[in-house]
Amino acid sequence: MKQEEKDSGWFRKIFDENYNYIRNFIYYLSGDTEITNDLTQDVFLLLWEDRNKIRQETIRPFLFTVAKNLYLKHYRKKKISFNFTNSLITTGYENESPEFILEMKEFDGKLQASIALVPVKTRAIFLMNRMDRMSYNEIAVSLKISTKAVEKHMSKALKILREKVDRKL
Repeated sequence: MKQEEKDSGWFRKIFDENYNYIRNFIYYLSGDTEITNDLTQDVFLLLWEDRNKIRQETIRPFLFTVAKNLYLKHYRKKKISFNFTNSLITTGYENESPEFILEMKEFDGKLQASIALVPVKTRAIFLMNRMDRMSYNEIAVSLKISTKAVEKHMSKALKILREKVDRKL
C-alpha cells in the first residue's frame, strides 16, 4: 500500500471522528455558520499538511488548538450574536397555544443574547458540554486544560447566564 493511500485512510478516520466536534467548537466561538465552515476546512487542511509531524495521541488537542487559533486570527474582539436553531422552539409544541410558542421564542432570544455575552472560552466550554454533551474530562483533554479549569468555566458561564436571563425576564 502506498504511503498516500495509508495517509488518506488515516485522515478519513480522524476527519470522521472529529469533524462535528471541531465544527461545533468553532461555531460556539464565532456564532457564524459561514466562517465556521471555512475555518473547519482550514483546520483539516492543516492537519493534512502536518500529518507527519503529529503524534497520534495529540490529534484531538491539536485540532482544537488549531481551530481556536484560526478563529482568533479572524475574529479578534468582534462582538458575536448567535442564531442557534433551537429544536425546542420549532418542534414538540404543535399542540400548544400561540401565546406559549411566542413566549418560548422570546425566552430563546433572551437566552441566545445572554450566551453571546459570556466570554469566548467560557462560552465554548459551556456549549461543548451542553450542546455536544462532552464530559468535563473530554473537554479538558480536547482543549489541553485541567478538569478543574473546565469546572471553573462552567460555573462562571452558569452564573452569568442566571444573572442575565433572570434580569431580562
